[in-house]
Amino acid sequence: MTNKTIILVSLSISPEKEADFNEFYHHRYIPNLMKIIPEIKFARRYQEHNVEGTLRYYNKQFLTIYGCDSETPSSSILEAIKERSGREKEKAEWSKFQTNDLHHLESACIYTQRYQHPRGMEKTLFNNPFFMVSVEVIPKKIALFDDWYEDHYLPRNLSDVPTWTACTRYSSQGRTPSRHLTLYEAQDLAALQQSLDLMRAQHRLKENASWKQWDTGNDPAITWEDATSFKPIFRYPD
Repeated sequence: MTNKTIILVSLSISPEKEADFNEFYHHRYIPNLMKIIPEIKFARRYQEHNVEGTLRYYNKQFLTIYGCDSETPSSSILEAIKERSGREKEKAEWSKFQTNDLHHLESACIYTQRYQHPRGMEKTLFNNPFFMVSVEVIPKKIALFDDWYEDHYLPRNLSDVPTWTACTRYSSQGRTPSRHLTLYEAQDLAALQQSLDLMRAQHRLKENASWKQWDTGNDPAITWEDATSFKPIFRYPD
């Protein structure tokens, strides 16, 4: 099973407020959001993985992924998140957190699936740890990059890393600049680390070096990029 459209929220939390915010977000904000907006079919939250003991721990990234009803325009669901009544109390509490304790907030944005590797097409996505590669690409080079990435790089990657259980790619809608996300899922955290090790193996040095043709030079295609591992910390309602 796959989800062709998702809504993504990204943020960091002041460490001293993390427990309070997660308690509010998981058990009040999200349940009421999905009660008021049943067009959202599921919610998943993830926390940046492998940052313990590093400075990055203090601004580690959290993701929320909402699965959208396939029969409802995603733009209508996003509008309902912003405007539908019945969530005033939760919105007010969110605003209090946002004033002092939410950082690097990327508000709700629609992402549509543009690629899925055959491996894992039958499985339910967003239930496992994953490695996410994010890029922003200049418009005049996006078609060339997408062709190389989806027809060459990703199939080779999945062949060289048999422990990836699924691979999907999503593109933002209504965001400037556009952002593109690749999610490589693994069975568990041990398999995630094994997969990352395989992806960086000696026999993949040439393949990985080919990425440099897109993000270096005087006029690189990729203007921003990030690569981060995430582990699941919350799922609702199932």
